[in-house]
Amino acid sequence: MFAATEVRSVPIAALSTTLLSGQTFEAVMGKVSANSALALPDQVLPISRLHATDDGFIDVPGVGLASLTQWSRRQLAGILGIRWDRWFSEDLVVPADRAAEINLRFSHSSDSLKIRTRGWAADEEAKGEAVLRAFVSPTYAPIDDLYVFEALKSALGDRLQELCFVRLDVTDESSQYAAVNREDIDLGIAKPDHHRNGFLIANSETGSRSLTVLVWIWRLVCTNGLVAPESQVFRMIHRRQKSGVMQERLARAVRLLPEYWQRTEMTLRHARQDAVTDPHAALEVMVTAHPQLRPIAESVYEAYEQDPEPNRFGLIQAITRAAQALRPEDRLTVEEFAGRIASRAPMPEVTF
Repeated sequence: MFAATEVRSVPIAALSTTLLSGQTFEAVMGKVSANSALALPDQVLPISRLHATDDGFIDVPGVGLASLTQWSRRQLAGILGIRWDRWFSEDLVVPADRAAEINLRFSHSSDSLKIRTRGWAADEEAKGEAVLRAFVSPTYAPIDDLYVFEALKSALGDRLQELCFVRLDVTDESSQYAAVNREDIDLGIAKPDHHRNGFLIANSETGSRSLTVLVWIWRLVCTNGLVAPESQVFRMIHRRQKSGVMQERLARAVRLLPEYWQRTEMTLRHARQDAVTDPHAALEVMVTAHPQLRPIAESVYEAYEQDPEPNRFGLIQAITRAAQALRPEDRLTVEEFAGRIASRAPMPEVTF
């Protein structure tokens, strides 16, 4: 594989964290802007014009020697029909043979793709002249994060001061920005349990997903996040749009947020009142039935023991707490799954 030149992080990898004190919209937008400034012009090229080198770079006309990220390597493997790690293991294939096989497949392709690249950030160890971020369709019209933030700034207006960002996850594959209100809400019953209402922007500049805005709620005691059920207030695919369409739709989505927050608060209160006779058995049923939970099964059980609450809310919290250890893309999937559990009718024993 391209171990020597594979990029495992992005320039703002330091953003990928939970921010307990929060960051302002302007602070986060400044970092997004700095990252955006590294982008190089997209190139639409026949695949046959690409060239793999023995030392693991892809030579892109108009760009130079580019390092693959984990994501763009996965894309390239799919495009060329390669099982990368199995075919190109270092103990099986020498670099020259690997490059020769890739170039043979490049030469036989009649397809054209849009190549997305960026320059190196000051704090990165440069390997080659650029980073090859993605292979996407020539018709792919990326809605980059900076454009989203500019539109969001216009849609929110004076309400920007009421929000802070508490989670920023940016990878080679996707980006997530979670913002919450500065005012707490109490979802406790026997004792206070402070949460904050908010929203999560999920996007990909590299072809892995569409742009979405989801209603999101944040539990302060353990920094768990939960995607509210049926709460996708905005979705747009990366295709050319008429001028102003995105801004208009995003403004409409922002106006819907208070209504969704009220609905989510009610849902979670009901989940807290929905007793579960045997929480451990219920968790085992969920973990067994849902593939996305199996890799974190032990973490789910441990998370429940840290905060045992014999109701549907307690099950949700165990899942979202365990999900914190997952890569961002998988964590979001599990948080969406937890939201669906929250919305279900009272459970007969452990049935889901």
